Amino acid sequence: MSEENVEVVRQGIDAVNRSDRARAEQLLHPDVEWSTVLRPVLGVETVSGRDAVLRFGFEDIPEAIEDFHAEVEELKDLGEGRVLLVARYLGRGKSSGIELEERISSIHTVRDRMIVSVRDYPGRQEALEAAGLSE
Repeated sequence: MSEENVEVVRQGIDAVNRSDRARAEQLLHPDVEWSTVLRPVLGVETVSGRDAVLRFGFEDIPEAIEDFHAEVEELKDLGEGRVLLVARYLGRGKSSGIELEERISSIHTVRDRMIVSVRDYPGRQEALEAAGLSE
């Protein structure tokens, strides 16, 4: 099951990068919750529910950030349905023209082949500590 959970997260990131909203919808639990660290950029801290997460990821973010995409640096099974994702998020502010390059670590919780929660952290170590792990 662990590799399957990693693959669900990989497919989710791929769907966002390809602007494939329909595929992303299939991978998100109806009650998904995303706690993001992009608050300074987008003014949002937590997004709840599949429709809201899809709107945020496929409408709100692209409205504010051109060419938004993620480059996966690490995907790791943490057990108990949790997957660590470390990625660089890239793009350019539409109104400011400022280049965005943020390395964000997140813990995705997967259940029944669907992402039920995403918790972003500013660094890998913070994400692991929040999951009760360390290296």
